[in-house]
Amino acid sequence: MKRKINWDGINIKDLACLISEHLSKHNIETVLVGGACVSIYSHNEYLSYDLDFVIYNTIKEIKPFLEELGFKQKSTRHFVRKDCSYYIEFVTSPVSIGNEAVITKFKKLKTKKGTLLLLSATDCVKDRLAAYYHWNDPQSLDQAVMVTKKQKVDLKDIKKWSIKENAKEKFNKFKKILDNEK
Repeated sequence: MKRKINWDGINIKDLACLISEHLSKHNIETVLVGGACVSIYSHNEYLSYDLDFVIYNTIKEIKPFLEELGFKQKSTRHFVRKDCSYYIEFVTSPVSIGNEAVITKFKKLKTKKGTLLLLSATDCVKDRLAAYYHWNDPQSLDQAVMVTKKQKVDLKDIKKWSIKENAKEKFNKFKKILDNEK
């Protein structure tokens, strides 16, 4: 017998795993990116209310499977469920951070709700820094710091990537914030 899902009380990590697992059973590959990764890696110090999945299928192909879970299409890429605090958004492939494509470096997360592919902690930091670098979004800088404080990340790789993104000075600001918080 299937357990009833408490949609109103589900946390973002379990919801991401549940959605990913359900779509995977229908041969639809997803990768979680964006703010939901920050929520997971920061242990909810930052709370995102949307789950951004990169997909390699069309929305038309995934729609019936989301409807099986009670999610209705709200706009071109967004799905909602009345009794769920989060909404689901699908973005087209490939997974990329700034000018860098991310092809295979995903983290696999397993919970009782299923298995999820998501950005690595290092790539999650890069993703947030990309928003800071290119759009001067200070909240994204704060999120990058949150993840770096809670997870092991490769700062050398982030610095190298930052230089490719023409953002060495902004990386130095990020690094200075980290050094000051130690």
